Amino acid sequence: MNVTKIIGKIPFFKECDQYNISLWQCPSFLFFILGLLNIGAMISTYIISTRLTEEPEITALITISVSLVIFIIGTVIVQGFDKLLQANKMKTEFIRIASHQLRTPLSSLRWANDLLMQGGGLSKPTHEQEEYLEIIRDSNQRMLKLINDLLDVTKIEMGNLPMELKPADIKSVAQEVVFDLNPLAKANNVVLNLKIKDGLSLVLSDQEKCKMVFTNLIDNAIKYNKGKGSVDIAAEKRGDFIRVSIQDEGVGIPKAQQKNIFQKFFRSDNIMKHQTVGTGLGLFIVKAIIDANKGRVWFESQEDEGTTFYFEIPIAK
Repeated sequence: MNVTKIIGKIPFFKECDQYNISLWQCPSFLFFILGLLNIGAMISTYIISTRLTEEPEITALITISVSLVIFIIGTVIVQGFDKLLQANKMKTEFIRIASHQLRTPLSSLRWANDLLMQGGGLSKPTHEQEEYLEIIRDSNQRMLKLINDLLDVTKIEMGNLPMELKPADIKSVAQEVVFDLNPLAKANNVVLNLKIKDGLSLVLSDQEKCKMVFTNLIDNAIKYNKGKGSVDIAAEKRGDFIRVSIQDEGVGIPKAQQKNIFQKFFRSDNIMKHQTVGTGLGLFIVKAIIDANKGRVWFESQEDEGTTFYFEIPIAK
């Protein structure tokens, strides 16, 4: 292994390369240098004051000089963080504005496409034309989903994810999502099995956000199944929480990549080979919603054998 590769594996060098900033603008590297300077300053001051000189003026001058250097580096660190924060804020604001601006024409396009598929006062489209219109509709729906996901992510990053917590029936929410996703499941030869019994305690949750959690998890379970398969949706009471499980027979998640599964835009290597369509935002949004709901989410997975996602949300009291 050459020196360049060794240097590239040092944490602050990796961070500088990741954010495309110079070494002297990288906060972790500057913190490292600051720590070395602090240690060096203490040792040097001790040696100088006890062995090299008995003049307090020289010791004071050295101490002041070292303190000034530390202050300058500290100022550079603060400026580096300020630039990173400004860049992150600009990115978030850009995504929010761009997403809002894109949603309007895409909604208009969907409306016009639906009108054309129904005839819209014109002659009924031929079979071949209907196929093209369906391609347009599917692409439009994917774009709208991406934009809605990006808007949700910007709300999460800005700490502005609205949660209206009210008592909700977890089975009713799951039934609604299963009904909506059944056409997708059938198209992928997947059977959705709802195994939630009646009589479960109501949960304290935002019903629309809870529906988003079910939709993202079941949608993933359908898409990443291997040919024919099934998805089991179950729920049970666990103490002061209702625990939901969504189990699939899909491609699973490689063990080495499981720690990254809730990160933004992350998609595991085997999923990318199996299903190219996806944003990598769904699980990030799921975790943010569950965290805001004072619950927790986790999973168990084995590659080529399937995945089970669990989440818990508090019971309404």
